[in-house]
Amino acid sequence: MGDPILARLPAMQLSGLMPHVTTRQIKAGEYLFQPGEAARSVFLIRDGRVLLDGARGQSLRDRGYIGIEAMLGSASYADAARAQIDTTVLVLPATRMTELANRQRDIRELFFRSYASPVTRSDHTTPTPPAAEPWAPLLGWLMAIALPACIYWIAPSWGLSPTATDFLAIIAATICMWLFSLVPEYVPPLFAALAMILLDVAPAAQVLSGFRSESFFASLSIFGIGALMVTSGLTYRFSLWVLSRVPETPTGYNLSLFGIGALLSPIIPSVLGRVSIVSPFLIELIQASNAGARDIFANRLIFSLVSGASVLVPLFLTAAVPNLVIYGLFDTQTQYAFGWLAWLQAALVFGACVLVSFWIVSVICFRGARRFSVPRQTIAAQRRVLGPISRLEWAALLSVVAMMVGILTEQSHRIDVAWVALAVFVTLLLFGTMNREAIRAQIDWPILIYLGAIVGWVPAATITGLDQVIISHLAWLGAHMRTDFPLFVLQVSGMILLVRLALPTGVTVILFATALFPLAMAQGMSLWVIGFIILAVADTYVFPYQSSYFLKLRSDLAQQGLDQICDMPRLIIANLALIALRVGAIYASLPYWQGLDLL
Repeated sequence: MGDPILARLPAMQLSGLMPHVTTRQIKAGEYLFQPGEAARSVFLIRDGRVLLDGARGQSLRDRGYIGIEAMLGSASYADAARAQIDTTVLVLPATRMTELANRQRDIRELFFRSYASPVTRSDHTTPTPPAAEPWAPLLGWLMAIALPACIYWIAPSWGLSPTATDFLAIIAATICMWLFSLVPEYVPPLFAALAMILLDVAPAAQVLSGFRSESFFASLSIFGIGALMVTSGLTYRFSLWVLSRVPETPTGYNLSLFGIGALLSPIIPSVLGRVSIVSPFLIELIQASNAGARDIFANRLIFSLVSGASVLVPLFLTAAVPNLVIYGLFDTQTQYAFGWLAWLQAALVFGACVLVSFWIVSVICFRGARRFSVPRQTIAAQRRVLGPISRLEWAALLSVVAMMVGILTEQSHRIDVAWVALAVFVTLLLFGTMNREAIRAQIDWPILIYLGAIVGWVPAATITGLDQVIISHLAWLGAHMRTDFPLFVLQVSGMILLVRLALPTGVTVILFATALFPLAMAQGMSLWVIGFIILAVADTYVFPYQSSYFLKLRSDLAQQGLDQICDMPRLIIANLALIALRVGAIYASLPYWQGLDLL
């Protein structure tokens, strides 16, 4: 039928629909339907132009669907539809369309968005992004071969063992694959795991230990809970609720995205999980604004969402798994002194500086963004169509509350956050609130593969002795830690950022904590301050491959046909500026920490 929504239907379903479709001609000035008229059909404009007039205001349609409320639960039409010129429409029975939409959630969402976003013309086109340079993949593969060869050549002068040399060469090839985007992001860690096993760098049980780690099951569970929030419609309902209350300005939308992520930070112990929960709200805004490729307004929204979910991670003990790892590496006295509230109190100056830094970067790096607002009437109509909260939405809401309670009462029941989340997820499965299709479609399995494959690098580095080589080369930091702490902060920050080019946040945190905590204890320094600095700098990224949560967000956008939205050069510049200001926030905290007798 030449329609992008119906084109998503399987051939058998489309064939079964065709006998029920009729064509209707409307003369200029005639009404197709009027408010209050029984809504029994949905109309697809073939040619002509129709004026919609109702509570949402007036809009001209020369393509797409009208009368969609007939399949969204409304008993009558909300608008008047009058032909501006001679018009031809396809008449589709609402009952059949509702049945097809219920079978395929993506089609139902497209109808929701079509109803929510009036379009006045059909000449809106998305600019074609520039083609990738043809030499880039070739250069990348040459680097992936040449760099490991160089490591094998110079490794003897570094005193590396054969297994440590193999490990370092494998990591070098993996980094090249990431830097040049030679393959999807989850493939290089799998390649590294296979190479380590085949070259006998480490036992398979250690290399693949990430797939049985707490972080893997925590991510799986949070993905599952997030999937239920999306499929039940709770996230969509919540996004409409927020939109109905924030100012109808780009600033209001950006602050709401940032604020939601920030509010979830002490509750959901995963940046990836928070991004998964908030991303449907972002997608709604981008699609409603009809953003094109590299749209500045859309990229500021992306930056706000990612920043809200990530920049406050060091402030809260329960904001991320690496925070809990650092806490577990503290000695008993430090653990007793830095519970949830004491941790937050010691990080307040850093948090205030980071909030200001986000706003400065957001305003400067994304200046020139166009203005856009969703009409209040449209939001009100969408909320009316949704009706009361469904059983699945209640289940999703209760699962989030249960996980929040489980996390906040961890000191009482002594159950790790990962198993609290898994218990909630398994309970949802036992009660049948999630079906196989939702689990398969909504949980981002490639990102889970990425996480599971990369965690095994830490035990592999320990087995090969590479971690001891690194520690031995960091002994000189001990002197600076005691005599010139500002210089120590600069040196450690630079080293962490360099290591982050190759290793994920969790691995980097463990590596530097293992190396620096013994030095800190020897110098009589606060383990909390050293651990906080490691977390504050390691929890950053410049390039997409360094961030699993940005990869997840980009994957969500791609699934909705928005893969060309991201303006990576602009986002990279914003990331670099935010990193510089974050390091500055550490320096601004030094007098405050001295006042707390931590330095």
